[in-house]
Amino acid sequence: MQLISENTNYVNYLIELSQSGRKSAFFDLCEITLKNVFTTIYRLVADYELSKKITKKTFLIAWENIKNYDNKISFLLWLKDIAINISLIEMPKLPPRKLDNSILKENKIKKLEKLIMNLDYKRRIIFVLHDLEGYSYEEISKYLGNNFIDEIKTLIIETREYLIDEVCE
Repeated sequence: MQLISENTNYVNYLIELSQSGRKSAFFDLCEITLKNVFTTIYRLVADYELSKKITKKTFLIAWENIKNYDNKISFLLWLKDIAINISLIEMPKLPPRKLDNSILKENKIKKLEKLIMNLDYKRRIIFVLHDLEGYSYEEISKYLGNNFIDEIKTLIIETREYLIDEVCE
């Protein structure tokens, strides 16, 4: 992810107003980024209701910390960082998911989506952040703590091979 600010003038204006305490400006920021933040969370946790809760918590934490926001990074990246950290705390609490056999009757895109959602949480985190969200190996290792970059690379390769094999079956 880029450290260079991707914010537009309008977003920067809303951030400044939010930092001065204007809730309506922050609500506008939420509206602009909501879909992107929710999608990232949902891809990670693969649970709709939990994704809604994490999204709300993400925006509450962002509001509480808006004065600490550093405009050297994009606002969306800052929000996603909050969302990913909350997701990583919540994911281990979820029960293991079982693959639904009816998946074989669906088209390949839906099949791929279901396969991604049914990956174990560590592989799903790594795959979503790297292949779908564009995070570097180093950035992913920051979220996962003691994971080595070589391990992350290996898991990406194994996950891709698994997904390709299952979709092309």
